[in-house]
Amino acid sequence: MKDKTIIIVAAIVVVIITMISVGWLFSLSPVVQTTEQPTALIIHGPDAIEVGEKVNYALTLDGRVCINNLEDQVVEWSISRNGQLMNVGQTTVTVMSHSAGEFVLRAEFSGMTTQKEIQVHPRASLSFNMDTWIHREWEFTGIVFSGTAEPSLKLYKVLETGRRVDVSSGTWETYGFSELIIREYGNYLLIAESRALSDGRLVSAEKALTVTPYVQRGYHQFDWDREDLVQLTKADKMAVINFLNSKEIETSLLPQGSLRTVNRIDSDYVFYKDSSRGDTILYQTDVMSQGVTNRKVWQSSIKGADSRPWYICWDDFIITANRNDPGLKLSYRDSGSSSSGGSGGGGPMPSPPIGG
Repeated sequence: MKDKTIIIVAAIVVVIITMISVGWLFSLSPVVQTTEQPTALIIHGPDAIEVGEKVNYALTLDGRVCINNLEDQVVEWSISRNGQLMNVGQTTVTVMSHSAGEFVLRAEFSGMTTQKEIQVHPRASLSFNMDTWIHREWEFTGIVFSGTAEPSLKLYKVLETGRRVDVSSGTWETYGFSELIIREYGNYLLIAESRALSDGRLVSAEKALTVTPYVQRGYHQFDWDREDLVQLTKADKMAVINFLNSKEIETSLLPQGSLRTVNRIDSDYVFYKDSSRGDTILYQTDVMSQGVTNRKVWQSSIKGADSRPWYICWDDFIITANRNDPGLKLSYRDSGSSSSGGSGGGGPMPSPPIGG
């Protein structure tokens, strides 16, 4: 029994020694390396471009440039309709398209062919088509966009210092991107933003807005001594500025002129508010009126679009505009009508300069 155990152990040792020897012999034998044929011919470049945009593409073989100036191996580039080849090289090419849609760019090299489908989007653009002077009601933004996703809107209030501040959600509201309402008077900056369909870059447009009261023509004769005039606010004065600018009378109504005392008016335009029309600013044309109330008004002259002078006069209750002549005068009377007060609303001294 003891002899049989010895024989088995000896056999196991022989087998182990044999396996080690075989492995060592294999490690000494040369390794045979096989060379695989290249299979990956790839066109590198964006999957989407824009109309009129010139874009470069490159060809690689298994991740490497596949041409080494070999005369018998050249790249054949081709393109389907709606595309145009430009600056054709061995491994690079420039393409362009004049209309939206798609085209296929193909490359052939050493018997292999590859292609790339490329989408063509319109040029990414975004713009507003709306009035600068708006009121506290729903307004169309007139946004026109092309080559972008639907835009979103942001609103900032512009202070007199020029600084922008966020606007609370209760101050304004939007209906998609097509309409908005701003419920407080003032100067604002409306920004539309979107992403280009071709490469996802940010596209934006800005629109400066001024929210003011209405300026509406009144159909009754203005009376210099009216007792129901309402004091004009800064927003009211800005509304009149915008109205005058729309008539090509550029003015900021800054009190750079002289302070005069007057009681007679003969002007092309007169602007005012009365207690019967709420927040609406009324205006009349070709106004002639003389009263017993003397007013202290600022007077300034500016040039219109035709370079002819306009005279702008104002106090806290009326604003006038007249071509070629101030249109406001002081008529002296024997009855002692030189009082600067009166029920016609002479009011306090003129307001400080009007901010933007």
